[in-house]
Amino acid sequence: MSDESIVTRGNQITLTKEIREKMHVMEGDIVTLNIEGDVLMISKRNPMVFDDFEDFLPERFDKTMKKIRSDEKDRLKRLGIVE
Repeated sequence: MSDESIVTRGNQITLTKEIREKMHVMEGDIVTLNIEGDVLMISKRNPMVFDDFEDFLPERFDKTMKKIRSDEKDRLKRLGIVE
């Protein structure tokens, strides 16, 4: 599918009704703009993308992160970065 839009005086573009309906874009939705060379790609951000993931992180991930962060000085000493 291809469509055209005119850049307005305020440097804005309008998504046509056909595009909005096809992509299910509504007022307040967030879209992501990606640029590859001279190509602009627009995609709708899905705020629910991670809702279907269960057990994505280990059960005690928060404790692991606290340990990693608290051991920073020890880790830097082992690597010879600080004394």
